[in-house]
Amino acid sequence: MRTVLSSIYEAFKGRGFAAALAAAVLVLLLASAEGVIEAYRAPWLLQYGYHSELIEHALAGEIMTLALPIIAALPFTAAIVDDMKSGFIKFYLSRTSRSAYLAGRIIACGLSGALVLLLGTAFSLGILALLLLPKESLPVLFDAAGNSITYVSPIWGTLFRIFASGAFWAMLGMLIGTASMSRYMAYASPFVVYYVLIILCERYFDSLFVLYPKEWLAPSSRWIFGETGVLLIISELAVIAGILAAVVGRRRISDD
Repeated sequence: MRTVLSSIYEAFKGRGFAAALAAAVLVLLLASAEGVIEAYRAPWLLQYGYHSELIEHALAGEIMTLALPIIAALPFTAAIVDDMKSGFIKFYLSRTSRSAYLAGRIIACGLSGALVLLLGTAFSLGILALLLLPKESLPVLFDAAGNSITYVSPIWGTLFRIFASGAFWAMLGMLIGTASMSRYMAYASPFVVYYVLIILCERYFDSLFVLYPKEWLAPSSRWIFGETGVLLIISELAVIAGILAAVVGRRRISDD
């Protein structure tokens, strides 16, 4: 457990996490800039929850589509490759087991990739709320019959999916980077696989929508279990990528 916590601390205190977090916030705010400008130009009040709708559109937009796998890969994807190429792994393994080392690196990688996107979305949502809440109308608290209305923003489902997506792309990068022993492949491969899947699904295999990354953030009505089904698929893919990364990592350590 101490090894896992140490890896998580290392992932979160690194410059890669800070840079990825800043990039996530910047990308989402840039994608929302047009909506903010239109909101301040409008002479009337906007509907309640406009700021969260703006973030949802930004997450599903082309700018975030381009940046998402790169941002998820930045914090800790190349950790195993860096440890092995620097020789640090020999010192590390003298203080812990291979299984504990791999578990720590893989969990920290997935968690950092997931949280950097989640926190980036949360910070962007907070900034937009400060900017736009004065321009939004008050929520309707009661219906015509006098019953209270409970608001549940759809942004919550999006946050769960962005968390799972970040974990998957980060661990996929660690898997490919460790297999190729290249830190450049660790950072670039999530982006490459992301766009290969988009091209295949858009041009050739429309029926494989479960592997269409854009569907993971903005799911259509084709999913049997709706948003829950999307979350289950992404989570399963993340677990599979993590298990394969552990298998490849163990072989690389044995060869070394």
